[in-house]
Amino acid sequence: MRFSPTVMPTPTLSVDTLLFRLRWALIILVPPIIWLDSGGIILPVPLLLWLAIGAIFNLLIGLALQFSQIAKLLPIPSLIVDTLFFGVLPYIAITESNLLAYFTIFPAIVAAIRFWARGAVLVATLLSISLGVHFFVPLSNATLRTLLSTALPIIVLDGLTILIGYLTHHERAAAIKQAAGELDDLRGAMAGAHLLYQTSDWLNLSANYKPVLESMLEAGVKGLPQARREDGLPVGLALFFDEQDPQMRLRVVAARGTDLRDEKTRVEGKRGIIAKAFETGDAVVFDRVDQDPELGAFRALQLCRSGVCYPLRAGLDLYGAVVLATPAPRRPSAQHLELMHAFTSQAGIAFQNAALYQKSRQEQDRIIRDDIETRQKLARDLHDGPTQKVSALAMQLDYIIKLMDQDPGEAKAELEKARAVAQQTVKEIRTALFTLRPLSLESEGLSAALEQLGQRLREVDNVPIQVVPGEFDTDLDQQVATTVFAIIEEAIGNARKHGKNAPIQVSLQRQENSLVAIVQDQGPGFDLESVEKSYDKRTSLGLQNMRERAQLIDGNLTILSALGHGTRITLVVPLPLNSPTGKRK
Repeated sequence: MRFSPTVMPTPTLSVDTLLFRLRWALIILVPPIIWLDSGGIILPVPLLLWLAIGAIFNLLIGLALQFSQIAKLLPIPSLIVDTLFFGVLPYIAITESNLLAYFTIFPAIVAAIRFWARGAVLVATLLSISLGVHFFVPLSNATLRTLLSTALPIIVLDGLTILIGYLTHHERAAAIKQAAGELDDLRGAMAGAHLLYQTSDWLNLSANYKPVLESMLEAGVKGLPQARREDGLPVGLALFFDEQDPQMRLRVVAARGTDLRDEKTRVEGKRGIIAKAFETGDAVVFDRVDQDPELGAFRALQLCRSGVCYPLRAGLDLYGAVVLATPAPRRPSAQHLELMHAFTSQAGIAFQNAALYQKSRQEQDRIIRDDIETRQKLARDLHDGPTQKVSALAMQLDYIIKLMDQDPGEAKAELEKARAVAQQTVKEIRTALFTLRPLSLESEGLSAALEQLGQRLREVDNVPIQVVPGEFDTDLDQQVATTVFAIIEEAIGNARKHGKNAPIQVSLQRQENSLVAIVQDQGPGFDLESVEKSYDKRTSLGLQNMRERAQLIDGNLTILSALGHGTRITLVVPLPLNSPTGKRK
């Protein structure tokens, strides 16, 4: 079903209809006024013709009012005819009084209402000159009382014109201001609806926060009070803390109404309007920013006369700020402020989701990388140890088969050697499997698993290693225990690889509310700075891998090494205050 909108009468049609009826009243009043004032004489023919002309003109106006397109053209022509009709009327009427002069107030009031003070003054001036010529020229020798009595219609005409023009001007100014405010509210509501439509899917389905910020700034500047074009355009800025910046300053990630210089500007967010928004956690409405210690650095904002700054946060996490400003002197409407507050909160959630998504992807990549490295390490360990020993054992068994017929005694001795090789191979395989998944770590705890690791390395590989395992049992959080064991095992592997059978000391202990693990070797050491710069080298990747593992359990990994002075790796992991065993509740 289709609905046709109801057409409301425009203000122009309403005023013209009122004037049409008032004009009839004035025309009808002229004959009785003249008849009474002149003593009952017959009205002169010129006056009757002039009144007939006025009546015909008013009939034409009434006919034109039936057609909206023609009615819109009536204000100026009707004012000209009214001024001419009522201005000439005193000249045609034969009367000794000045009552008809008061009829000239009608076109003056119309001019004041429709065309403000300028139109009213122009019409009043023309009518005053006309009345002055008509009434004052014959009164060259009149008394002051007569002059004042004669001038009274002119005084009333000019006074009412000025008063009505003044009142009309202020009424129009108030109406325009109210309309501008309503327009700002409507603009903000439309911008908010558009933003809601655009961001509803992004907030739920996308981990990319940039489209949300772009749409939010677009809607934000559109909903601000608009200034004149020559005063400048509204400005929108989205500022985020830059994690790559050592000073963690705010950088521009999205902008509207700025130039390249502003987009490269960075601020600390510790002073002025931004700092106040961060401290209060709420929007800060401002008037000027040219004196602000931080926002004043943005050239586009220096032209703005009002605006608002929102903190961009999600929960307890603070990510940055959003600034919306306009050159218009009017502040943003309360409706727009509330709407943008809601969307800045949603933008903070979008950024938090993006950060969590990125962290999840990094964790996923790390798990895949660790799995690949574990497989490669297992392949290397099996190839370098058990695989070669099994191959040698197969050759030795072939040799023993040949010796059994020729020299049984020698064959028996070789069998003993083969048995020793097989036992050693089994130990190496078990050690490799133990490092992959130490079952004792789950059943007996971290300290027992480290003690078994040291024992296996001494017995199987003759590694000169000393382990002080501490007292950490199964009450220690399993994730912490597994990660600490993996870091220690990685550090021992690096020491064995580069230490050339140098002694290794491993210690695990509790210091206050922290777990402290130390792996120290007396090997050749290395230049830590140069190794960390070589990201393509396996040693650097191993160090980076240990640091990433430590971050997963909120730990801190410190590496000390120098050429000729060995290497010392220290891991400090915080433990819960309310858990003496280190169990994470």
